[in-house]
Parts: sequence; C-alpha cells; structure tokens
Amino acid sequence: MTVSAKTLVGEYVAACSHRPPERVLGHLGRELNQLIAEGIAPEHLRAALERLRAKGLSPSTLASLVNEVMNAAPAAASWTAPQAVGGYSPWMNPADDSAYEEVL
Repeated sequence: MTVSAKTLVGEYVAACSHRPPERVLGHLGRELNQLIAEGIAPEHLRAALERLRAKGLSPSTLASLVNEVMNAAPAAASWTAPQAVGGYSPWMNPADDSAYEEVL
C-alpha cells in the first residue's frame, strides 16, 4: 500500500504532545517524500518517525534513522557470555570454588 508524506506527517503530529513548528513539519515532509520515492517501506518510515519523535531529533536525521531501523543488528539479547574453559574468569563470578584454584 502506498502512503503519502502528508499522511505520515499527520501521524507524527498526532503522536506529539505539542504541534511542532511548521518549518520542522515542512522539512519532515520533504525528507519523507525523498524516502518514499526511494521505495522505503511505510513500516520502516513509521518506526523511524517514532524514534525521531522520541529523541527530539532534526528531520535531517530521518534517513539515518530509517537506515538504523532497517539494518541495525538485533539487541544485545542475542549475545551470550563466553564459558570458562578451565580457570577463573573474573567477569563470570563462578559458583564452583575450584575455579579459583590455579591449574598446574
């Protein structure tokens, strides 16, 4: 489904606690028109607009936020701590006291 910059700006304004200045909205509309012309999916644009609003950033950063939404790595939840192989690992705080004994 095709979405217009006007519709997205309207959604953005509705989510704001106070209406942004017209100059900001005009700039935002121009940025959105360029991204829509590039074929960026509306869900990516909406997610980027939410970040823009939450952070209070300039409309000039919208393309970077779209890129962040589309290409950023998943949150750190996918990272797991390395397992100790046979010695003390201070960042892991092992429950087994034998981990504190020196291996000879």
